[in-house]
Amino acid sequence: MPAVADLVGVPDPVHGENVHAFVTFKQGAAQPTPQELIHFAHASVGYKAPESVFVLDEMPLSATDKVNRVVLKALAERLLKSEPNESWMRSSSE
Repeated sequence: MPAVADLVGVPDPVHGENVHAFVTFKQGAAQPTPQELIHFAHASVGYKAPESVFVLDEMPLSATDKVNRVVLKALAERLLKSEPNESWMRSSSE
């Protein structure tokens, strides 16, 4: 389903760290609904499903064209602070 996906851990006072996912989709492809993303995450990883899924227009890349996980972690922390009660979110890249 996703064109690119990556996971980051974000500090959590209770669990130490929670997993959050970022995905992008191929241009022109139909984007799934939040319910479809939930199903995909649970079917793919089961009990390890991420706490949230963020949909980005494009992944931030490092100078070596790899996904920049430092930027993703900072973005997840910022988005979670702005919408802390949302379990599954959609967002465009910021």
